[in-house]
Amino acid sequence: MKFPRLSIVLLVIYALLLATATFVESQYGTVVARKYIYNHIGFFGLQLMLVFCFFFLVFTKKKRVGRQWGMWVLHLAFVFILSGALVTHCFSYEGFLHVREGETQSVLMVKAGDSPGEYEKINLPFEVGLKDFRLIRYPGSQQPSSYESDLIIRSKGKEREEKVFMNKVVYEQQYRIYQTSYDQDEKGTILTVNHDFWGMIITYAGYLMLLAGFILIILDKRSHFRGLIRELKAITARSGVLLLFLWGGWMCISAQSSADIPERQAPSEAHASKFSSLLVQSPDGRIEPFHTYSSKIVRKLYKKDHLKQLSADQVVLGILVYPRYWAGFPLISQKNEEIHALMGTSGSYICFNDNFNEQGAYKIGGYIERIYAKPVEERSRMEKDMLKLDEKVNILFELLHQQMLPLFPLPEDNEHRWLSPGDDLSVFTGQDSMFVSRIFPWYQEEVIHAGQTGDWNTPDEIAGMIGVYQRAKATVELPDSSKVSAEIFYNKADLCNILFKIYLTLGLVLMLAAILSVVRPKPWSEAVRKSGIAVIALAFAVHTFAIVLRWYISEQPPWSNAYETMVYVSWSAVLAGLLFARRSVITLASGTLLAGFALLVAHMNFMDPEITPLVPVLKSHWLMFHVAVITSSYGFFGMSFLLGVFTLLYSCFHTGAISRRLQEELGVINELSMTLGMYLLTIGIFLGAVWANESWGRYWGWDPKETWALITLIVYATLLHLRLLPGKRDRFVLNVLSVYAFLCVLMTYFGVNYYLSGLHAYGKTDAPPAIPAIGIVYSLITVALVFACIKRRMEK
Repeated sequence: MKFPRLSIVLLVIYALLLATATFVESQYGTVVARKYIYNHIGFFGLQLMLVFCFFFLVFTKKKRVGRQWGMWVLHLAFVFILSGALVTHCFSYEGFLHVREGETQSVLMVKAGDSPGEYEKINLPFEVGLKDFRLIRYPGSQQPSSYESDLIIRSKGKEREEKVFMNKVVYEQQYRIYQTSYDQDEKGTILTVNHDFWGMIITYAGYLMLLAGFILIILDKRSHFRGLIRELKAITARSGVLLLFLWGGWMCISAQSSADIPERQAPSEAHASKFSSLLVQSPDGRIEPFHTYSSKIVRKLYKKDHLKQLSADQVVLGILVYPRYWAGFPLISQKNEEIHALMGTSGSYICFNDNFNEQGAYKIGGYIERIYAKPVEERSRMEKDMLKLDEKVNILFELLHQQMLPLFPLPEDNEHRWLSPGDDLSVFTGQDSMFVSRIFPWYQEEVIHAGQTGDWNTPDEIAGMIGVYQRAKATVELPDSSKVSAEIFYNKADLCNILFKIYLTLGLVLMLAAILSVVRPKPWSEAVRKSGIAVIALAFAVHTFAIVLRWYISEQPPWSNAYETMVYVSWSAVLAGLLFARRSVITLASGTLLAGFALLVAHMNFMDPEITPLVPVLKSHWLMFHVAVITSSYGFFGMSFLLGVFTLLYSCFHTGAISRRLQEELGVINELSMTLGMYLLTIGIFLGAVWANESWGRYWGWDPKETWALITLIVYATLLHLRLLPGKRDRFVLNVLSVYAFLCVLMTYFGVNYYLSGLHAYGKTDAPPAIPAIGIVYSLITVALVFACIKRRMEK
């Protein structure tokens, strides 16, 4: 077997083993997966064979590669990376130090093999003392913002002080010290100590060579990548793939019926807008505008951020001021028929009162207690829905009692708490006590009066008083008025929700128009093509503005949860389409369609657009680079998927020279898109490895997310190397395989988060009902593939 064929076979086996390992780990635990796969001698042998293949593949193809230094450097980089991993595995060690305040420790506890609970002791050539440990929480919340240790390190007769926290490493001789965990009484710290000097040097050298190889390939005129660009220019110079830009009005999708509007038991919209700029402390400690807070509550209860023509601000204020009315209004989203049957209710929404019988007993109270007694994995779908209902009932109960609205900062409070009008306000003293205990009852009276007279001046003034009190008494820095206004504008504009309709409309119309123009090109097509690109570029600029605005508001890179990454994937998809727009309108249409679908998913009910504080490990500059780069690759892979689907469907209905030419053109673009996606994914993976090394003391731990990202890389690398096999340069095959390769991206992005476990669960929300939909889509694609293959065979 020749080296190209052997390399591809080994890569396929490697990817299958890795996929198997993630499911073995999920089912039987990490120890079993490491023992039988990751740390097995056969697995190491497979990786060693891959190293030899990387080396000899370039060596045996030296006539073709010639002086393409980028290709040499790129493949040699993988040899360095795998060699560094081997050195790390054979010669490095890692353990933990448990140090209490005022104590010193120099004995490292190192895990003995894969056996749980077994450790060996290693004496360190230095001592580590703990001067002080601090757990810093977000204001008024139990959620950790950071945990850090002030250390005293004694080494070689000298003593120095160091501070260590997540993403801040302390170096001593050839050891690295990391902040890992802490004691529950917050008087002790748990540190990880890693010894891997040469393994890290070799591996990092491989990472740098990898980046250099990509740059050289892109710049080298003799590289296959530049050859693809020249081939695309030649094809598009002969082809007639043109643009017809039309505008369709999909915006009516957001129109709301004014029927069945609830009784006006809520303040006016003008007054609610003034109240919306007041600040509230969310349960996770974030200080945010009331506008943001009320939107989250109404979305949680009603599954929308408004109620008919009432804004979320009006709804929440209405609940606080008119509790009796809102207790009987169907505000709680509930669609589980089993729960409806149990409670004697029906419809899509129920009211608070529906949850209690005539004696005032909570109908599902007994069930809730039994559900919480069950292990999470044993809970049924109905039981999970019942827990969600219980959460909504509790939220509404607190609002009806003027709780869960922390408007008042508690002066000189060490935990920086804010309290609600319905909380125990006896903790306030002096004039503060008088203000907070009287201001909201007064506000409630004036809102009721204003609802009868239409004069909202007094409620507006009271809202202003609360705002002044917040600024004067807060114990943490508050967002300034410009940032508050920016966040309210961001919420109201809802740009990404509008953009998904624009992108889907443009993408669909452009795709249909491009197909028609292949058959009957028009002389005005060039002008229309440029106009279309300009409009999409304008939408892309708005999209960019929305991302930057969210970054400004949250003060953190906006790709730390599922919603934010979907918004970013859609942005990168449009960027990918615009990069190829001059050569192929179909590619631009595909990228725009992908962006529309990504934003559509982002705004489904299982996605949470809430801005949340970062967990300590994500507070790193590496978040910006690693997530941004790796998520961008999904946009290019997604565009390859759509190009493959389009080619497949087009092949089912069209034959002849035009069809073959179109397939060839889209095949070149598809290969370019996959190549760029693979470059970005590779760089993103190894940026993540550096981040992991800075956070946890290891650059690879076979976490399911890491493993599936590697599987995705292997799959796309295999596809791009199929051209090395004799007779395997058929672009139709590449287009088809790009469709099925996208399943790896879906598994990496969605599947791992929702169906496997691991360290990368930061963006996890309720699991979406995605598997049936994906199954249906791919079943239809497979049917189309069979039909297209039959037609191709008949043509021959």
